[in-house]
Amino acid sequence: MEFQQPSRRLFILNLIIGMLVGILVVRLWQVQVLQGASYLRQSEENRIRDYTLTAPRGIIYDRKGRPLVRNRPAFTVAVLPLELRNSTPVIQRLASILTISPQEITARIDRNRPRLFEPVRIKRDAGSHVVAMIEENRLDLPGVIILPEPVRDYVHGKMAAHVLGYLGEIDPTELAARQVEGYKPGDLIGKAGVERAYETVLRGTDGRLRMEVDALGRPLRVLSRAPAIPGRAIVLTLDLDVQKAAYDALQASGMQAGAAIAMDPRTGDILAMASIPSYDPNLFAISISPQVWQAITTDRSKPLLNRAIAATYEPGSVFKLVTATAALDHGIVSRRTMFDAPGYFQLGQWTFGDLRAWGRIDFLTGFANSVNVVFYTLGYRLGGEELAKYAFLMGLGELTGVDLPGEINGTIPSPSTKEQLVGEPWFPGDSVNMSIGQGAVTVTPIQVARMLGGIATGGPLLQPRVVLMTYDRTRSAHPSEPYVQRSVPYQDSTLALLREGMRAVVERGSGYGARVEGLPMAGKTGSAENPRGKPHAWFAGYAPVADPRIVVVAFVEHGFRGGISAAPVARAMLRAVFPRPADVQVPR
Repeated sequence: MEFQQPSRRLFILNLIIGMLVGILVVRLWQVQVLQGASYLRQSEENRIRDYTLTAPRGIIYDRKGRPLVRNRPAFTVAVLPLELRNSTPVIQRLASILTISPQEITARIDRNRPRLFEPVRIKRDAGSHVVAMIEENRLDLPGVIILPEPVRDYVHGKMAAHVLGYLGEIDPTELAARQVEGYKPGDLIGKAGVERAYETVLRGTDGRLRMEVDALGRPLRVLSRAPAIPGRAIVLTLDLDVQKAAYDALQASGMQAGAAIAMDPRTGDILAMASIPSYDPNLFAISISPQVWQAITTDRSKPLLNRAIAATYEPGSVFKLVTATAALDHGIVSRRTMFDAPGYFQLGQWTFGDLRAWGRIDFLTGFANSVNVVFYTLGYRLGGEELAKYAFLMGLGELTGVDLPGEINGTIPSPSTKEQLVGEPWFPGDSVNMSIGQGAVTVTPIQVARMLGGIATGGPLLQPRVVLMTYDRTRSAHPSEPYVQRSVPYQDSTLALLREGMRAVVERGSGYGARVEGLPMAGKTGSAENPRGKPHAWFAGYAPVADPRIVVVAFVEHGFRGGISAAPVARAMLRAVFPRPADVQVPR
């Protein structure tokens, strides 16, 4: 028995060793055969990095080929979540370099949890000193990388911001809707203006770069590259000279808010669209900070609002074009019709005032000087339904279809809708108020521009547009075609007297402030009472009268008088379009 004991112990030991070797063999087989591909992939990912090469967006030009928006090279500081070792000190050190809070960095990383292999952009357009500091602290910043990326450059800052728009990081709702198009968290997307309306044209296709790196993340060699495809270029209908004139003139008006539009009535091309106050879209190009965003969005002057298309106002005396057209068509008034204008219009116990007493005057004198009593009389005789009918017919109170986001309708009241909306009947005084563009009537400046275009050209209402042409990948141009939405059936006699009256407005009436020496033009001023302060100021006109090539609309919030505040803005745009007005053929 004593002799057999060692053999038994040896057997047990050998059995244990055999079992361990068997387990090791099975595990080696499992690792190398069953899970070999997975571990190989992880090994490759440890030494190989895939980078997204952000595609530059398409350049935006004005109609004469001058760049309005372009791209400039810049560096973006990003973090690779899976390579963050001992993340807390790394994040704190990076935050001190970037002068942002560690919580902001952590929040960005957390939002990217579903895509751990993708770089998380922390700061776009990092300066050279930031890049240098990160490189100097490379050993203490594992997982922090520098990406070269294009940054949007809005060449003229605030001047055309509301047309061009701005970029912003894609939000969860947009990402859910457009993820199939290749968008990723942290991508920039058009949020307003042309940048938003033509996002699919301007956005390029990102490329990919596969690179071998060492243990510190330093590049060793490029393994493969799929170059980024830039976005397609766009040519706008804007004329930089006219746009600058419009913006500068609005600024010079001394008022805090307003809008100006210049449009070719033959094509619908918007040569200028300015709105103040404005904002600098370059602030958004590098991912705007929460503090700056809050300051802009809580600003009571609403700098992001495009007042040319997305704000409605009482049209005031500009609406008298509607009243005059309806009255002329119905034969209520003619060139020889005389009016008693004692400075007020009496309707029962209600008195509707005027600026002054004019005595006995004819229709053209009343039109040229925007005499309220003349239009009170016409509006009372026409009634609310006819005024509303002609307002809609001439293009007010409805979307123009301009190729920009955010356009709104405005309001054209009528007897048939007032009861439904406010639960009150239509009174004769409502028609009197409406005849001069007061009461519940509200329009947008772009609606007024389209209406003037119809008067200037004899009826056609063209859809306003801001994009003249786009380019494809082969750099072939694709021009957009003018689109006539409908034609207003103006009577020839009505149109002739309307144009004669508008020309008198500029030559000897309330619109004299818009007059450009040597340029025959027609127009209409407006001063719109409103419950928010001083009257709004309007001027709307076109030139030359014999061959209209430009419609101008200027609107100044609380500008008091159209001939004082708005007319000079219109004159500035006209001078930009016709720098040598004496060369314009004057009709005989």
